[in-house]
Amino acid sequence: MRKIVTMMIVALLSTAVVSAQTRLISGKVTDTKGAPVPGATVKAKSGAVVAADEKGDFQINAQTGDLLTVTSIDFGVSSVKVGAGSTVNVSLVSKENKLEEVVVTALGIKREPKSMGTSIAKLSNKDLTQAKVTNVASGLSGKVSGLQINNVNSGVDQSTRITLRGNRSILGNNQALIVIDDIVMSRDQGGAILAQLNPNDIENISVLKGGGSSAAYGSDGSNGVIIVTTKRGTKGKPVINFSNTTQLQEVAYLPDLQNKFGQFGGELDPNQFPGIVYFPENPYVPYVPYENQSYGPAFNGAAITLGAPVRFYNADGTFFDSLKHSTYSARPDAKKGFFDKGLTIQNDLSISGGDDKSKFFLSIQDVNIKGTVPKDKIHRNTFRLNGTREFGRLSVNYSVDYTISHSNTTPGSFGVNGSPSTFGGSYFQNRAVYWTVLNTPANVDLRDYKNWQTDNFANPNGYFNAY
Repeated sequence: MRKIVTMMIVALLSTAVVSAQTRLISGKVTDTKGAPVPGATVKAKSGAVVAADEKGDFQINAQTGDLLTVTSIDFGVSSVKVGAGSTVNVSLVSKENKLEEVVVTALGIKREPKSMGTSIAKLSNKDLTQAKVTNVASGLSGKVSGLQINNVNSGVDQSTRITLRGNRSILGNNQALIVIDDIVMSRDQGGAILAQLNPNDIENISVLKGGGSSAAYGSDGSNGVIIVTTKRGTKGKPVINFSNTTQLQEVAYLPDLQNKFGQFGGELDPNQFPGIVYFPENPYVPYVPYENQSYGPAFNGAAITLGAPVRFYNADGTFFDSLKHSTYSARPDAKKGFFDKGLTIQNDLSISGGDDKSKFFLSIQDVNIKGTVPKDKIHRNTFRLNGTREFGRLSVNYSVDYTISHSNTTPGSFGVNGSPSTFGGSYFQNRAVYWTVLNTPANVDLRDYKNWQTDNFANPNGYFNAY
């Protein structure tokens, strides 16, 4: 009887010792940025399993020395050993950060670059927006070997031509194929569509250079493929980001132009046209007041008239003709002074967040650009809503993008029905403003002709240049 009692006492003592080692452990699960990871699974080696709440907090029964394994969707597995304390904090690393070298290929499939057997480049959002660009194509310039970005114009609403594998066809389209969130864009409009995207909305860009990697897109992918993936949000509490970028622009330099000779084209018979002037020091070459070429006599500071006579009307209906008076001297700074200082103001607001099963990303961008050409401007607003929702093995992605743009730009001159005209050999040549400025004689200051609504000499009907 005495032995049995002794054995029961020993068993009770052993149970008491084990119970003393198992205790309630509290903790918090966060990501590498300190944001909570709601719904994370915490499993103890002893078999206990709990889930973190919406703040990432959890409580679990574990023993000293027990190993806690923490897992969550889109995060890597992390383990931590229970020590003598009663609190354990765990930090999870996002799978997106660990798989930084993974690139998106056709149809959204992810692959490691080394497994593709062809040349692939990947750009992150940081690579794209480090210069605070307003145009995605401009952000790509100089970032990928073999990728050529050509600006079709240098205005406020720039158009770009994107070539990845060189000019492979003489008459065909050589531009790279643009794919945005698995949606294939027209090769003719790819550059224009990229220009409408908010660069801050882009998660990353994969550039498929080789023909093999772009084979899934058929013949359209033969010139290479640029795959754009936009942001889908992040798990955790909503994160609000706001940024403002202000940029100033000015014309740095112009070609070296002569400032010695004035207006005369050389192809006219001076005896058949009125208004021409012969200077005594050069009786063979006339000054022609309505010409736009500069093969005339050297500047001498003489008083001259500029252009043809302009008719002015009085209130009673009577009229008189008058000429614009000027000085036959060069204006060296007039051409550069014609251009304004450009101003770009870019405001970006984004909100992203999510939980264990869903994520969302909402962004608004406002861009105001005032160009270097007087009165040229563009105002663009971009709205985007992206998100994802998981239903077990089923994942649903949604994306809504809306862009509205208003612009006022100075185009080239066109003839009838929008086609370039060669009437008279010089009229309506479909020239850009830059060409017109450079083609202005050195003694004419275009800044004197800005008030065309009130100045009859600045009005197109009384403009000095007959061409």
